[in-house]
Amino acid sequence: MSRSLFAALALGALGCSGGLQLGSRTHWESSSVEPATVHAVASLRWRVPLSTLTDLDARSRSRATPLYDAATGTLFVGGLDRGVHAIRANDGAVLWRFQTLGAVEGTPTLDRGTLYIGSTDGALYALDARTGQMRWRFATVAEIVHAPIVVDDSVYCVNGDDTVFAVHRVNGEARWRYRREPPGGITGGGHAGLLFDGRRLYTGFSDGRAVALDPSDGTPIWERDTSVDSEGADGANEAHRTIDIDTTPVLVDGNVMVASYTAGLYALDPEGGSVRWRADRLLNLSSLAGEGRAVYGTSASLGLVKVSAADGEVLWMRDLGTRALQQPRVWGNVLFVPSSDTSLWVIRAADGTPISGLGSEGVSAPPAITDDFVYFETNRGVMNAWRFFDADPSS
Repeated sequence: MSRSLFAALALGALGCSGGLQLGSRTHWESSSVEPATVHAVASLRWRVPLSTLTDLDARSRSRATPLYDAATGTLFVGGLDRGVHAIRANDGAVLWRFQTLGAVEGTPTLDRGTLYIGSTDGALYALDARTGQMRWRFATVAEIVHAPIVVDDSVYCVNGDDTVFAVHRVNGEARWRYRREPPGGITGGGHAGLLFDGRRLYTGFSDGRAVALDPSDGTPIWERDTSVDSEGADGANEAHRTIDIDTTPVLVDGNVMVASYTAGLYALDPEGGSVRWRADRLLNLSSLAGEGRAVYGTSASLGLVKVSAADGEVLWMRDLGTRALQQPRVWGNVLFVPSSDTSLWVIRAADGTPISGLGSEGVSAPPAITDDFVYFETNRGVMNAWRFFDADPSS
């Protein structure tokens, strides 16, 4: 289906995990095609188990977002099994698997034949995208779960210790690092990823600051402290207020959008970081996505919201009956919204109307989408491929 139709830890773990060691690449014979399951917008084409989970893993949630390479027809995705998997998109055959030392919950980045991906073992890996052979490994002290950004000969990543790194694309040597000291008291369970607009790197930190960095040397260009706005939050005090910016910034309608748990949603000037507007009632936002002149967010208390990027007006708010919504993926006039306790929701972007749900094992990460397919990994470690029907799912 064409898109136009929509628009109309660490080293101590070496040798564990069933004897697999760092870098071992096995070909799993687990690909299977099950009878088609039909929903309102798509039918299931294949399912591939990437992890073998027991009842003790019932609360496991895979946060791995797949990456689709159109040039080779290959999906790249991490897993709770500590592996990075290359999968043939048309039938689910596993082409290769690379073993890391921790769960691979990050989003991969593909650049010039090299796959860059982080792991909860605290390392950033560079792999040959064709063979899975490791080219280098850059170790840090905390998990890397967000997509690296490649610009010229530098790779940028951020870890769970509030540190941004720049490393050399070819050999993985460190170029610079920028770190903020995490605050005392309560912090959220995640951390923000990176946004690059062609001139600056943006991210948020657990001390409530949004920062723009010079990609050449990591020097702060500006900082915006949102924690001062959370001081009046209900029941807030220094020990109990959650001031984190854990949402990865998005650039929408000329604004850098960031969200604090207790201070709300901000539209910031990319040049100097000044606040253009703040929606102080949009609290507990855990993820953001932008498209056109709108920004979408998920909140444990509010559900799914659509906000005008021009002035912060709430265009609609939808309670989907779950508090476990994850980062939306915008595709034309449709939203794909993962829910950790139900499925992958398909939502009409214009008014927030639910259209369908794909899968039933819970989904905690955004899907990869092509003209014909949507690919996602469930919380049970099963990769899914659903084929769209030739009809506008928003109608």
